Amino acid sequence: MDDNTSASPGANGTGQGSTASASSYCNWDDIYSRFTEEMAMFHNIVHLVKHTPERELPAISGVAPRQYLPLFKVLESIYDSIKRLEAPCRDTTAPGKSSEPINAGVEKYARSVGADLVGFTTLETDWVFPASPQWTYPQTPQPIRNSNVISLGMQMPSAILNMDHFPDPETLGAALHVYARLGEAVEKITAHVRSLGYEARGHHPYAGDFLYSAHAVKAGLGELGANGLVLTKRFGPRQRFAAITTNAPITVSGPSRLGVDGLCRMCMRCVDTCPTKALSPVKVDRGGISTWKLDNEKCWPYFAANNGCGLCLIVCPWNRKESWYHSLAARGVAMSGLFARILLALDNAFFWKRAGTNPRNRSMKPVDSPISYARMLEIFGRQPPGL
Repeated sequence: MDDNTSASPGANGTGQGSTASASSYCNWDDIYSRFTEEMAMFHNIVHLVKHTPERELPAISGVAPRQYLPLFKVLESIYDSIKRLEAPCRDTTAPGKSSEPINAGVEKYARSVGADLVGFTTLETDWVFPASPQWTYPQTPQPIRNSNVISLGMQMPSAILNMDHFPDPETLGAALHVYARLGEAVEKITAHVRSLGYEARGHHPYAGDFLYSAHAVKAGLGELGANGLVLTKRFGPRQRFAAITTNAPITVSGPSRLGVDGLCRMCMRCVDTCPTKALSPVKVDRGGISTWKLDNEKCWPYFAANNGCGLCLIVCPWNRKESWYHSLAARGVAMSGLFARILLALDNAFFWKRAGTNPRNRSMKPVDSPISYARMLEIFGRQPPGL
């Protein structure tokens, strides 16, 4: 599940992270309509779980309910969290407002409820998705009242997001669990900001009204890589993003200088590995902004037909388990292009060369499963009457 450079209606689905305008280069009705099947699948799975007793659930493609139900329950949890965030805020007694920025207190609270990354910035209206009758995501598009943004990120597990799991039901399940957990964290942090006496609206990581990843870059959480993903110092490309918009006073975070651009130009591993050749080895100009480009026309069909892919994340040399030596390497890349070149050469020699002997790497084919993403689309992707 990736945050790449071609925008899509879900702010963390395929295609997020561009720092170009969200509205300047897309036929949005066409973009939204591509997700009709996926959203029908989402709706039908949640309806099945909510309205069918577990003892009456059918086997699906030979898979027993006890095997598929945990994954479907995660989808139900995501759906319920999105709908709770849409509910109007009830008036509550709150302490008087202060002009002091809320950064320190909110960051401490956000980390206590599971957020790994917290940044503060202002909303870019060019990165807000335009309203359209073709909108299909479960979060209903609503006007954004406030312009201050709390950018939130949560890491995805390194134990699953590696070459041994490209792409398979476990990678899909791991990504969905992070969407669910981060969504719950957004609910709690939103309630916390409101308890301070300010307006706040939570934007769920699975859906959303604007480009979360672009705002994460603006908030200083990371830099955009050639794979179209935000690379952060701690986790590389391995995190999901969400956001909260508020009228609370904030101190805006400064930009990151991690050396990502230089490392990507030397590496190109994601570009060379992409099964659909959807990534470009050179930057393109989008509305006066030089940015890496992902071809959504090539990426999305493959992404939808498999288990969410994620290969561009998995092969990234910055995709490593968080450790002291990973942190040391990240600091070195930020300070020196020569260090980055040496580090990449060592990684290619001792890791990537060895990874090339992995049968999964050689074939670059997803592992099929009776309950794969493609199979779920096939079974549940038909739009029921009245949806």
